Amino acid sequence: MNLQQTIDDLFLSQCKEWKLLDTAIKQLDNVKVKDIVWGGDISVKVQFNPARMVSTSAKIDKEAIEKRPCFLCPKNRPKEQKGIPFLNKYLILANPYPILRNHLTISFHSHVAQRIRKKIGDMLVLAESLPDYVVFYNGPKCGASAPDHFHLQAGLKMPILQSGDNELRSCLIIKSKTRNEAEDRFEDVYRYLHRCQPQEDEPMMNVIAYMEGDTYVLHVFPRKAHRPRQYYLEGKEQLLISPGALDMAGLIITVREEDFEKITKEDIEDIYAQVSMPVT
Repeated sequence: MNLQQTIDDLFLSQCKEWKLLDTAIKQLDNVKVKDIVWGGDISVKVQFNPARMVSTSAKIDKEAIEKRPCFLCPKNRPKEQKGIPFLNKYLILANPYPILRNHLTISFHSHVAQRIRKKIGDMLVLAESLPDYVVFYNGPKCGASAPDHFHLQAGLKMPILQSGDNELRSCLIIKSKTRNEAEDRFEDVYRYLHRCQPQEDEPMMNVIAYMEGDTYVLHVFPRKAHRPRQYYLEGKEQLLISPGALDMAGLIITVREEDFEKITKEDIEDIYAQVSMPVT
């Protein structure tokens, strides 16, 4: 049985055993989505998804991380949550707060920091094993709500998530017929970004990986800020948006209905300008 079928079976069994997940998946049918179009091929989908409030509002400062139990470590996960071993070092889990269909969290077996450099090969192997999915990575200052425990995420493909570069934000695209070459080219990108941000333990980035036929594809979104200024404003000026990989790709998640209703083209342009790092 292939991995995708095993994952389908996991969701079927988990929805029977885990009420929280079953309810969350059913609520995906009712999330509001609207398209914002700039003309040509540039567009963004805005999703109203209140279930993501926990992630969007997560505190990731050192003190907050040290005080809370890691929700990806086995002893702290919900007792109902079951998983599928992968590569003898990951566990594939159903995400109980989904954005995408078949939203997965792929958790590393031990409690190590969110760093992608030495694990990009694993990400590509996962993409190869899940041809109907996109696999994505949020850096520790770029949308990861568990920056202290390495994890990837994945979900069924949507065209907007494969849209690549556009004028709204930077996206470095790697395509290769071989996994080794894709890893090598990612290392070149990583070193370039590290020179741009030598003060960071890891250059700020989001990454999306997927298969395009027999071609490995990586979209790397360089970042210069974790959250836009609108996140920290108060009252009517606030937009509670904390961009991760999916937002950078073009699926912007709003957790409050008022933000979903009022967000404009100008807001989106401004948010991308604040968090996306230009590359030359």
